[in-house]
Amino acid sequence: MAKDKEVRINIGGDEEESTDQAETTAEPEPEETASTDEQAREPEVETPKPELTEEEKLAARVAELEDKLLRAQAELDNSRKRSARMVEDMLRTANDRLLSELLDVVDNFERALQHSGDNSSPEALGQGMEMIYKQLVTILERYDVRPIEAVGQAFDPNLHEALMQIASEEHDEGTVAEEISKGYKIGPRVLRHSKVAVSRGKPNEAEETEGQNEAE
Repeated sequence: MAKDKEVRINIGGDEEESTDQAETTAEPEPEETASTDEQAREPEVETPKPELTEEEKLAARVAELEDKLLRAQAELDNSRKRSARMVEDMLRTANDRLLSELLDVVDNFERALQHSGDNSSPEALGQGMEMIYKQLVTILERYDVRPIEAVGQAFDPNLHEALMQIASEEHDEGTVAEEISKGYKIGPRVLRHSKVAVSRGKPNEAEETEGQNEAE
């Protein structure tokens, strides 16, 4: 009997131990929910954009090219305006320099006119005029302005302007026999055509007779 009771006590003890263990077992804590900041940082799901149709792609490409064309045209206009201003400035500078040199010629003319009323001899006055003329020619040559050869040259409409035809013993037909107004070139370009009389050849008998009568 004692043995049976001891066994029951042990069994009872086991039951008490198991009961205590059950009581001391910690209950699982509830999982913490994500904070508001973490939820805000979560990436948003982007909705896929619909693919463009071929017509929409072409329209976008056309708009892009039109924009580029407008920009290129604007840049070209600006470039043309800049070039035009540069040319104007260059011409203005060149003209100012030429006019300044011509003023020196005007000064010399004024001095010659002042002395013309004095007791200066015609010879001295002629020498003064010749010096002024040479000064003016030198200025023109400095700017590459040179006279066009005319008399004795074959008539060239690119260089000469024929005002009349005359008979000439010295010059063949189609040759410039007389220079009425001198022409000039600036570099290779004609600045002013020479006004000339072109020979039509030797005079005939009627013209020779008429010339003799006029001489008498």
